[in-house]
Amino acid sequence: MENKKQDLSYFFTAYKKETAIIKALKEGYSKKEVGEFLHLSVASINKTLSIFMQKKKLFERLRAQGLFWSYDNNIDYAEFSESVFIEHTLKYGDFYDIKEIVKLFGKRKVKDVWEKTMKYDTRFIKVNYLIARVFLGLKIEVDDLKKAKNARLEKLKLLIT
Repeated sequence: MENKKQDLSYFFTAYKKETAIIKALKEGYSKKEVGEFLHLSVASINKTLSIFMQKKKLFERLRAQGLFWSYDNNIDYAEFSESVFIEHTLKYGDFYDIKEIVKLFGKRKVKDVWEKTMKYDTRFIKVNYLIARVFLGLKIEVDDLKKAKNARLEKLKLLIT
């Protein structure tokens, strides 16, 4: 008896797009079938897979360097939160790691993560200034970062009282 394939819609409701594509291909679907389901060309599927592999390679290199020290060493990129990946790289990666993150995820996604998690964290004023000016092209001054309320510090103060 032949094994029945999982329906394509399952993959795209259960996983992130990139992971869903990979799992669907492993299940036996062709790139053309996946592309038709997503209304994308085979070239778009190939580009998505290429970017996914670049992200995974960067993740594995940074994990090997200990950048994700608070997470299990065996965690796979597909299981890891993109936002946490971006945030940790912005905080603890070097210049070229940050450059690669912006290239792979795009300025908009990086800016969203930076604004939500780092922008007003006074522990990272110099890094935030670099990210804002060099990588995100924002016209911001260090004083702007220092004046703003640090949401993390405010939460800690509430815990103390």
